Amino acid sequence: MKRKIELIIVDYLLFFMSYYIALFFRFQTDFAEMQKYILPVIIFPVVMVIVMYYNKIYDHIWRFATLKEIKPIIYSSFIGYMFNFLIIEGIRRVWIHNLAIPISVGFMTALLGAILIIFSRVWWFSRNKNVIDKVSDNKKILIIGAGDAGVELLDEFLKHPSFGKVIGFLDDDESKIGRKIRNIKILGKTSEVMTYVEKYSVNEVIIAIPSATSEQLRRIIDNIDTKKVRLKTLPGIFEILNNKVSLGFLRDVNIEDLLGRKEVKVNFDEIGYYVTNKKVLVTGAGGSIGSEICRQVAALKPEKLFILGRGENSIFNINKELKEKFPDLKVVEIIGDVTNINRIKYIFKRFTPDVVFHAAAHKHVPLMEKNPSEAFRVNAYGTYILAKKSIEHGVKHFIYISTDKAINPTSIMGTSKRFGEIIIRSLAQNSKTKFAIVRFGNVLGSRGSVIPIFREQIKNGGPVTVTDPKMKRYFMTIPEAVALVLQAGSFANKGEVFVLNMGEPVSIDKLAREMIRLSGYIPDQDIKVVYTGVRPGEKLYEELFLDSEEFVKTENDRIFILKENNVLSKNELEKLINSIVLSFEENDYDIMNQLIRKYIPESTSGIKRDIAY
Repeated sequence: MKRKIELIIVDYLLFFMSYYIALFFRFQTDFAEMQKYILPVIIFPVVMVIVMYYNKIYDHIWRFATLKEIKPIIYSSFIGYMFNFLIIEGIRRVWIHNLAIPISVGFMTALLGAILIIFSRVWWFSRNKNVIDKVSDNKKILIIGAGDAGVELLDEFLKHPSFGKVIGFLDDDESKIGRKIRNIKILGKTSEVMTYVEKYSVNEVIIAIPSATSEQLRRIIDNIDTKKVRLKTLPGIFEILNNKVSLGFLRDVNIEDLLGRKEVKVNFDEIGYYVTNKKVLVTGAGGSIGSEICRQVAALKPEKLFILGRGENSIFNINKELKEKFPDLKVVEIIGDVTNINRIKYIFKRFTPDVVFHAAAHKHVPLMEKNPSEAFRVNAYGTYILAKKSIEHGVKHFIYISTDKAINPTSIMGTSKRFGEIIIRSLAQNSKTKFAIVRFGNVLGSRGSVIPIFREQIKNGGPVTVTDPKMKRYFMTIPEAVALVLQAGSFANKGEVFVLNMGEPVSIDKLAREMIRLSGYIPDQDIKVVYTGVRPGEKLYEELFLDSEEFVKTENDRIFILKENNVLSKNELEKLINSIVLSFEENDYDIMNQLIRKYIPESTSGIKRDIAY
């Protein structure tokens, strides 16, 4: 408030001075004539300052002023001039008859006052800019990308000068090169980055292109010597969503950026149709996929969001994050196991969700080889309970998160998820609930995936362990995969299987070596890559379709629908569920193996008694 009062006093004095200058211009040395119009000098500046106050001119932080903040000064001065003319004319007619102001004097006063105020703000900004330069001289920053994100990032650095000084932009748009943004020059193309790093002794290069694909990022990064300059980036567009860019988004470039940023287009209107203002339940809400579903659903403004999980810490953490990012969102934390039928029945009766995203699952391949009863209990039977209660309580949409490991399964984890698909398809046939099964490959950085494992191994100095040099996997970032999951949900109907186009499979060996290089080391020299052999249940190559499956394109070219007519009757489904329950309750591996051979004949998995317990 003190700062506002200071500015009001300064502006009053500037309009006061402007009025006398205007009189001088109008009457020059005719002081006798000039004295007839002296009286309004008391009223005119007061009215001008009041108008500017109500137009919120004094709410701006002028050190960061742009044309957007300067424009209101011009039109506030014009409005103030009009009010002054009306007020002074009214006073003259009613009260002080000799009170008058020439139109030209009033106009010149308003115009000159606005110019002086703008000049004072610019002068003050320039004065403070010298201080900023001194503060941030020790850290010089080069921004790659002179688009909206780059400009927003520049504004953040101007607001927080202690974080560094931006010395320039680089951009491949030739029409921008040589021009200035906030008086910061666009120096050249991205291929010239090291030239400018050395010329200006740059400490940090920031890639500010959230829409950049993996290929575009790789091309930019190939020109940067990370041993000479630190490299940071803004995350992909699906991580930022509709948030304003801030310094808090900045992070080191990681392998997810180089492998995961594929072009993903979704129709948020279609997704919003079944999510916005609806009650949404997410199971496995504390997991990698479940938590990202929560974030993206929260951005679509559901009526309530129910976050269900078995682990209290993970539910606590995602709830805390959601409340910080979406303070108006109603979040209900639920601790429970999807296989606890009474608990699930109570939850559906109490909260009556409209939409269910079922992401809860055991997904660690080697662990499920050792614990097959848990895989069958959670991934198959838990899915049945949740889907059955959804039908009974009138859930509108049910989206089941499956995996590419359910295709020609070689593992118990993949087999159990395939049983989940069979159960969903069979329940969906005569149900008002619209079911969808979404099948995709590995997501970068999810729990249990190779990314965090490699990252930890590199941090510890190696070696980095790769199972086989020929092993390949499909990859997609978690935000991109979840965006497509939400889109697939809008296509849901009778339990169709939706497959996400994951692009080309990636060599795990190449992935490990890229991560080592990104960390500033040389593969096999600084950190060794060691091959350990394929683990039980693992494939060298992942598949997204069965050979017998046909698929058709959807409106989204990254999502396919599989044509699948093989569903179980109501009696057959009941028999399957009873057998699954008996198998895990009795830990009867013979029953499990029989079920696999009967319902998933293409599977090469089976219970290995020597390692199962």
